[in-house]
Amino acid sequence: MESEIQNILRVISNSRFPLHNEKELQIAIENLFTKKGIQFDREYRLDDKNIPDFFISGIAIEIKIKGSAKAIYKQCVRYCAFTDVQSLILVTNKSMGFPEDINRKPCYVINLGKAWL
Repeated sequence: MESEIQNILRVISNSRFPLHNEKELQIAIENLFTKKGIQFDREYRLDDKNIPDFFISGIAIEIKIKGSAKAIYKQCVRYCAFTDVQSLILVTNKSMGFPEDINRKPCYVINLGKAWL
């Protein structure tokens, strides 16, 4: 799983995305995954209220460009409470601290703003 995580981190980090609209950003990432041959589930249902934007072999990927850091963190904590989620990648342009793991599940953050520097 670690090599798959590193591949996802590399693919997303090496790309520039539109940062003005979260839905357009999700579509751009979906197109990138498809182009790179990365198999994924879109809007994977953990339950009726918890639906990560992407899910790849136990890796929940959440895209956030709006909202408070506290609300984003709480959402990630909820996702990591599910047994389906083995690790989490937060893709954001928000500047925020984030733990290395939640509920003993490895967590990663991709700051999209860095690609524009």
